Amino acid sequence: MKEQKNTRVLVTGANGLLGAHVVRCLLSKGYRVLVLVRKGSNLKALEGLSVDWFEGNVTDKKDVEQAVKQSDFIIHAAARTTQSPSSLEAYREANINSTKYLVEAAEKFGIQRMVYVSTANCFGNGSKEHPGNENTPFIPWLKKSGYAYSKLLAQQLVLESVRQKKVNAVIVNPTFLIGENDVKPSSGEVFLHVINKRLVFYPPGGKNFVDAALAAEGVVAALEKGRSGECYLLTGENLSYPEFFEKVMLVTQQRSVFVPIPSWLLKCAGFAGDLLEKYLKLPVRLTGVNAGMLCLGNYFTSEKAANELGFRELPVQESVEKAILWFQKNNYL
Repeated sequence: MKEQKNTRVLVTGANGLLGAHVVRCLLSKGYRVLVLVRKGSNLKALEGLSVDWFEGNVTDKKDVEQAVKQSDFIIHAAARTTQSPSSLEAYREANINSTKYLVEAAEKFGIQRMVYVSTANCFGNGSKEHPGNENTPFIPWLKKSGYAYSKLLAQQLVLESVRQKKVNAVIVNPTFLIGENDVKPSSGEVFLHVINKRLVFYPPGGKNFVDAALAAEGVVAALEKGRSGECYLLTGENLSYPEFFEKVMLVTQQRSVFVPIPSWLLKCAGFAGDLLEKYLKLPVRLTGVNAGMLCLGNYFTSEKAANELGFRELPVQESVEKAILWFQKNNYL
């Protein structure tokens, strides 16, 4: 690897929750950073940072090539993450084609390494006692999730390029991110559904919650130390939804009544959402596949990343405190 001060890293999705933390981590290590952002993007998360700017779109092959040829490394964090609409085609351009263009440009211009930011949902979940890992196969019915399936196809595209010795690339698979600088907000919406609510409705499943700043450290560690062609789950604590909401209550000191949502009710609502989307073409947030995910314990382990990248976890309580304080300071709550 070149001297960091002379090394430029192209970061896509730099104005998102994880991307902005990745940029900060790179700058703290002395890298030069080139961010590829769309015209008119919300750049609040990057305010005050000393970065180079390239205005373009990851779905435009010419823009991608122009940005890549100015760089030594690539961190591809840009993605369409919204859950509506749910069809694969809605995600093909942003999630699959963009990755294809970046892989091709990386080969064309001799990029030293590419890190592709995927998702933990490319692997099967597990229980708290036996959490999912990088060897747990993808859940077949998640093919109905355009987001999850598009990320899996893009991940496979990157891994195939490594197998063909076209690129040097590493995959990172973060779980559910929480943290500061969530300007949209994206995953931070989970707090908005709980804070200042007298009744808190919760589904029967759970998630793995990872601190955004530590996940960013894991991304940069993958750039520096990851093995080409390998995937690394970046995880935090495995918690049921009521366990997570209890931690939010501790920070906000509010007293809410927790109300469980039966799995059958969620699945019925998801079925209705499927019908509305299919026949009335309405944007819905709760589809059958999303309801199914809310009923699962989406639990994972970062043992591999800890052993090979030195990745560390942060107690969710600390991540929640940081995130809520940031939301309060920025008048989201």
